[in-house]
Amino acid sequence: MHEIEDMVEGAVRAIHGRAAPGDMAPRSQIARLFRFQGEFDCSFTHFRVMDILLARRFTYQFMVSDHPDHAARPEFFKDIKKFTFLHDEPEAGTEDDDDVPSEIAGYIEPPHLYCDAGSPLWRRMVEAGKLKGPDAEPPVPLLLVDVVHEVMLGAEADGDLDLLAMWFNLGPVSLFGDTFTKLIRKGDFVARNPFTGKDVFALEDYVARGRFTLEELQATPQATRLRDIARRTQALSVKLAYDERPSKEALAQSPIHAWWWEGL
Repeated sequence: MHEIEDMVEGAVRAIHGRAAPGDMAPRSQIARLFRFQGEFDCSFTHFRVMDILLARRFTYQFMVSDHPDHAARPEFFKDIKKFTFLHDEPEAGTEDDDDVPSEIAGYIEPPHLYCDAGSPLWRRMVEAGKLKGPDAEPPVPLLLVDVVHEVMLGAEADGDLDLLAMWFNLGPVSLFGDTFTKLIRKGDFVARNPFTGKDVFALEDYVARGRFTLEELQATPQATRLRDIARRTQALSVKLAYDERPSKEALAQSPIHAWWWEGL
């Protein structure tokens, strides 16, 4: 999804430009942006903005020989001649007995080794004493909408109305998915199947994201702030290559969506 990749790249640049050198806030904001990107079918785009990731101490660069396993596996690392993701040891015991690689621990772009704050390799570097002080602290958990607010302010300052509009047009369900959550109990009504007309009920307890009423959204300060930025910049008047704004017909069927874009 190239539109998501472009939005996150632009967001990283906007946040970087907005913050003073040495400010640690972008580190956690960048972590949240890449977590958002990871929810979509996107490529690995860190090297588009690697200079920023290093400057903001989200990504750390070492020589390959600094890897904690280098002494025990020198031939493995010697054979890496191109970009390579690194995993911890594969996890066994799956249902089909096939080994499944663990999450990405770090990555190599010869001659350098990289790890992102909060990743498995970052934790090992912290334990080894190679990262200390603020660099040894994990990113702070943030709500997506709070990061998007900073992105939109940065985009406004840069005059980048395309970036501002693209983030706003993700809509309230995406932007507030981790702001509003609701415990759904087994047997609760979930939705109505649009094809069969039958009611769908929860098969087990779970926490649903993005469940909120129009009144709850309207009472949220973040919603007001984002709409105010969109209104004063008239960003939604620009023609976008990627436009997620629903059609008029779709807006008419959703009071929440209708209010989100109303008058903008």
